[in-house]
Amino acid sequence: MEPTLGLPKFLPRWLCFGVFWILLSVLFASQAYWSGYAPWPAVLWMEAAHWLSWGIVAPLVFWLCRRLYRGERTWTRYTAGLLLGAIVISLLQPALTQLFVFMSDWLQWLLSVTEAPPPSSFLADLYVAAIKVAGFNLPIYAGLILGWHAMTYYTQLRDRQVEAMELESLLHQAQLQTLRSQLNPHFLFNTLHSIAELVHRNPTLAEQLILRLGELLRQALRSSTEQEVALAEELDFIRGYVEIEQMRLGDERLQVTWEIAPEALAAKVPSLILQPLIENAIRHGVTATTRPGVLAIRAGCDDRYLHLQVRDTGPGLPQPGKAQAGIGLSNTQARLRRLYGAAQRFALLNDNGLVVNIQIPLATRAGQTVS
Repeated sequence: MEPTLGLPKFLPRWLCFGVFWILLSVLFASQAYWSGYAPWPAVLWMEAAHWLSWGIVAPLVFWLCRRLYRGERTWTRYTAGLLLGAIVISLLQPALTQLFVFMSDWLQWLLSVTEAPPPSSFLADLYVAAIKVAGFNLPIYAGLILGWHAMTYYTQLRDRQVEAMELESLLHQAQLQTLRSQLNPHFLFNTLHSIAELVHRNPTLAEQLILRLGELLRQALRSSTEQEVALAEELDFIRGYVEIEQMRLGDERLQVTWEIAPEALAAKVPSLILQPLIENAIRHGVTATTRPGVLAIRAGCDDRYLHLQVRDTGPGLPQPGKAQAGIGLSNTQARLRRLYGAAQRFALLNDNGLVVNIQIPLATRAGQTVS
């Protein structure tokens, strides 16, 4: 099925098609004029009649190729059809040329531009012209066929590339959605585990945690289809999660500091990008020691990038630069690579605890990155 063309795209294509044959007329007319064959008006009209007749015949050649080059037994039908087409075109093109010349001669005589009436030997002139241009027209006919094949191949290649890009985009989105959907049950199960620890020890606090968890889940479901959200929205969700952990551990056991630049709040970040990092900092950092722990969350931006940092005062990594193989950190790295490619940076380092640094292209709306 061939693509349909709207009017704005249809006119320029046919305009270029007409200009092409006009330029050929001028080119060959100039060659004949400079060789002294005839005066300029005569050679220009002679070449224009010849090449413009090809401009009329060419769409018929393209139509013939399009009709023949499909279905079963393509090459058998295609070869036979093109051979018959060559015979028809070898008569039709000179017939159009002679018709233009014949009509021009009669028009000049009727307007008294010439005194003698034109000869009425149209068929005889057509016979001579057809033989005269046969050796010249066959290569043009073959060139039109090759040109049609080249354009058809280019169009099919472009369509396949567009289709491949669309499929790749769909796969990309599906993989991102899969990565993101893994976070919801992971976050839910870990939070429920925290609540379960308090059910018998502190039922009142456990009830408060359940109510707070319900609010967080409603907030997560509202943004379940969004890959990117404003940093302000992400921080609002994170504050709720941190409150649950502080209620579970106690304010003395877990202290949280926030250093958020106001200009960074409108920047876009992957949804739930901070939650697994903060969860990792609390579970493998703060609660891994007996002393009070501090969790620091920072966000700032420069002209091109948004910088996020999650720092804890835990034991850090056993081997600097290597993260634990949990779903949280590996999921975060995979999502960043999928969303931003080489433009992102994810780094882990030990500095009186574990420090996670994230750098992503600065954008205030999804898909609009600051250059």
